Amino acid sequence: MSYETDRYHLQRLPGHSLAVTECGIQICHAGHATPRLKYPDYAAHFIVEGKGVFCTGGKEIALSAGQGFLILPGLDCTYTADKKHPWKYIYVSFRGVDAEALVKAAGLTEPIPVFDFALDDDMIRDIYAMHSAGKRDEALGYDVTGYFLLVMSRLIRSHATSRVPEETVQREYVRRAVQYVEDNYALYISTSDIALHIGLDRTYLYRLFVRQMGISPSQYLIDYRLKKAVQLLEESELTIAEVAAAAGFRDMAYFYRAFAQRYQKTPREYRAATRTQA
Repeated sequence: MSYETDRYHLQRLPGHSLAVTECGIQICHAGHATPRLKYPDYAAHFIVEGKGVFCTGGKEIALSAGQGFLILPGLDCTYTADKKHPWKYIYVSFRGVDAEALVKAAGLTEPIPVFDFALDDDMIRDIYAMHSAGKRDEALGYDVTGYFLLVMSRLIRSHATSRVPEETVQREYVRRAVQYVEDNYALYISTSDIALHIGLDRTYLYRLFVRQMGISPSQYLIDYRLKKAVQLLEESELTIAEVAAAAGFRDMAYFYRAFAQRYQKTPREYRAATRTQA
């Protein structure tokens, strides 16, 4: 076995709005990786020693002591201990109608829900006390849940004091979307690819983009590609077809229509006019 674990399943009374179902300590050996699984409950992992990598959604997040990650119900993920400094973490699985509100208050509803926590005496005491209460299991899980709420309250306070204004966050989303277009316009990308890259719902991205830029993300992509096409027509000797491809247009008929609608000339006419002026 490539890890050592000390975990406890807890009694749970029906009707609990929030209940811890399992609590454990896992000491991983070098390179230990969990199988890719989907978990039925929320599972918060607090790294107290070492480091490793959390993998989900095609992304790998390096984490170390004083950081943690939250596995959401149904999330497909895996996580791997570092080969030189494998991690030790305390984890807690929980469920209930209040669980979603709790993780949201702690700022853990991002596409990749990772977090920092203070490795101070109070936090470490409460994390270990949570596990010890699970080991005793003397109070129908109420004591474990109590310590868990103390731990989560620290994350909530930290999130509240470090929270970036919503408007700033929205501006950053739009900036990243614009940057993605400018870096990838020549590839076969769509609005869905832009939204996926920055981790937003496509409809929400559309609203943010229109609010801040005055046009939709798809229109911005078309406009940027047309701008690059104009630049190539003016400065290069590429054929019209090569210009279209280099600017990210795969359909020549669409390229001609979009170009003529914007500049009142076909690409060939535009090039001829600029060469005549020169």
